[in-house]
Amino acid sequence: MVLFAGHPGEETFEPVFNGKNSICLALEQAKKFPGTEKTVLLAPQGDFPFPGGVQIEQKNWTKKSLLEKIAELQAGYDCVYFAFADCPFLDPALADALSERHIREKADYSYADGWPYGLAPELLSPGTAGILAKILGDDDGPVERDILFSVIQKDINAFDIEAEISAVDLRCHRINLCADSKRNLLLLKNFIAAAGNIPSAADVEKIVQEKPEVLRTLPAFFPVQVYGGCPQACKICPYPMFTDSAGRKDFLDTARFSSLLDKIVSFSGDAVIDLSLWGELSLHPEKMKLIEEVVSRKSLSLVIETSGIGWKEQELENCARLCSDLTQNTGRKNTLPPLSWIVSLDSVDPQRYTELRGHGFAEAENCAKKLLSLFPKDCYTQAVRIKGSEEDTEKFYRYWKGSNVIIQKYDDFCGALEKKQASDISPVIRKPCWHIMRDMPVLIDGTVPLCREDTGSLKQQNNRILGNVFSDSLEKIWKEGDSYYREQCVKNYSGLCRDCDEYYTFNF
Repeated sequence: MVLFAGHPGEETFEPVFNGKNSICLALEQAKKFPGTEKTVLLAPQGDFPFPGGVQIEQKNWTKKSLLEKIAELQAGYDCVYFAFADCPFLDPALADALSERHIREKADYSYADGWPYGLAPELLSPGTAGILAKILGDDDGPVERDILFSVIQKDINAFDIEAEISAVDLRCHRINLCADSKRNLLLLKNFIAAAGNIPSAADVEKIVQEKPEVLRTLPAFFPVQVYGGCPQACKICPYPMFTDSAGRKDFLDTARFSSLLDKIVSFSGDAVIDLSLWGELSLHPEKMKLIEEVVSRKSLSLVIETSGIGWKEQELENCARLCSDLTQNTGRKNTLPPLSWIVSLDSVDPQRYTELRGHGFAEAENCAKKLLSLFPKDCYTQAVRIKGSEEDTEKFYRYWKGSNVIIQKYDDFCGALEKKQASDISPVIRKPCWHIMRDMPVLIDGTVPLCREDTGSLKQQNNRILGNVFSDSLEKIWKEGDSYYREQCVKNYSGLCRDCDEYYTFNF
């Protein structure tokens, strides 16, 4: 059994159950795997509080050195189990089913499919890790969680692969049962509390179906309004209906924004900051300072949603330079890019663009092209799919398809806009809202509405305000949303939620 702890975070060493951290529990579970004769913990260089009683190999691991070490360790054994060491729920029964199938079918590689990450190991036959190291070639780099399968994919037809498939597909819940963040650490504790012990794969399946409230842990996505005005009055946006978006010049200053970021890091750990919830970031007089405030924090990732109007080329180049410097600096705790862009264009036809968004087509298109040259992997052009404009949407996709394209579903904001959904893509069975589960939207004055769809909050016209980030703790605000989420867990959809069709859209 090979357990990888190559880049443990502070959550890895936090107590999870009976005073034991995730590594201790993962080792205990792994030793119960059928046929296990030897367990090795692969750890980084440095002084870490790893448990005793286990062989520890320390190195600054890369993909290649890891595969070469697995090849060395598996010599003389029928197969090797591999898992990350921050997964305390590794299930011996699931490992047994996997190994039985793996050996019976003489597989090169086996994995579990349909269960949440962290319940099952991966299996390799003798010689397979060595072959993978050769296939990897010069494509070396940091070890990621999909290390084995990502290399196998380079020549997938060369391997015999087997999968143990869950009777109930739980992938749609996007659950990671590993202690790699504050959010997932809390999730582990929620499952243990619900099960009364370390849960098995069967327990996890039952808990997800019967107690979905355990899945709401900490907010991961913070769309923040930092500027009141906008250079356009888009027909597919409700914001102009509730405020004088052309005339507003109020903004969130850098000092208050920085204090909010500190609170977010303290409360959530890692998170995605989205600028701007309403209004246009490019018009903010301190926009470059705001951008630097976010990306300089190693646990945060920034997404800028923009019309593409109001940016200077030098500002965009400075952003690229800033991010380039950051990627050279190791130690980022957020696996997402430090800065991503979404440019809302909606059409490649100037006349249609003017109908939807107003003036500025040429400037917006040039901005998108500049960003794509500076951030080729992390810039997206976006169009909203509207009923009756399918041909225009197809033209948009074909024009930009060499880059990253987002075709976004139309949002009527719970009836604030005319219903123009091109098609119904909602799930057959409704599940609790992703946004109440993971998002914390923040208006320019610090007000936190239940969700972005609650446009009445722009004029304080409702009672679904959860609090204010500048006067209340984020913990208190987040707890105020619990009751709304629990309602949906028992299929009770009240107020705006009743007719909302954004509940199944996922941000981060």
